[in-house]
Amino acid sequence: MQRILITGANRGIGYELTRQFAYQGDSHIFAACRAPERADALNELSREHPGQVTALQMDVNDEASINAAVASIERQSGGLDILINNAGIASQGDHASRTLGQLFAADVSAVLSTNAVAPVIVTQACRQLLKNGNNPRVAMISSGLGLLRRAGGSSYAYRMSKAALNMSACALAQDTAMSGIITISVNPGWVKTDMGGPNAALKPEESAGGMRALIQRLSPADNGKLFQYDGTELPW
Repeated sequence: MQRILITGANRGIGYELTRQFAYQGDSHIFAACRAPERADALNELSREHPGQVTALQMDVNDEASINAAVASIERQSGGLDILINNAGIASQGDHASRTLGQLFAADVSAVLSTNAVAPVIVTQACRQLLKNGNNPRVAMISSGLGLLRRAGGSSYAYRMSKAALNMSACALAQDTAMSGIITISVNPGWVKTDMGGPNAALKPEESAGGMRALIQRLSPADNGKLFQYDGTELPW
């Protein structure tokens, strides 16, 4: 069975990826979130797929929490084949997405920490598990707002964080410490989730389905690339 870790798996795209991998039937998914005891839909999915979906406590901004989760995965599976760094936030407080003149350093820093720093720390903690995996792959869930060619004068924190996330994927792809591990970024599109809102263009099922297919067919030639959810390669 594929061994998969998905962060931010309690809702939105993370939950839908977990659900689809579970129904695919050949995976053990470690579905990580900050408070699994409150993740009702995720716990129901775990009951429906015993031995396939394991709800796992992980606060991606807490290194002790990350290390405890990684230790649990090691005890249960010995390795990882896929890591999907999905956990993220759009803003912190009421200010991080506002226009210039209304930004607060602490709020912007919190978004950068969750969206750009945490995925690298999670990947670092999982490196040996991935080394023990089969055709190991890391997918950073990014955003079209992180592309420099789509820059705009709004959502500063979110845009900055996703641009930094894309750079981290490129750096990891070229790091000899990650040799043998494929790392990519993927834009899920504008999805109808709590973050994307009701007017978004895509249903979670469509976005997650495309990303799931993409991640499973990755080859070494894809290392360091940025993709659209449907598998189309995007220019940086």
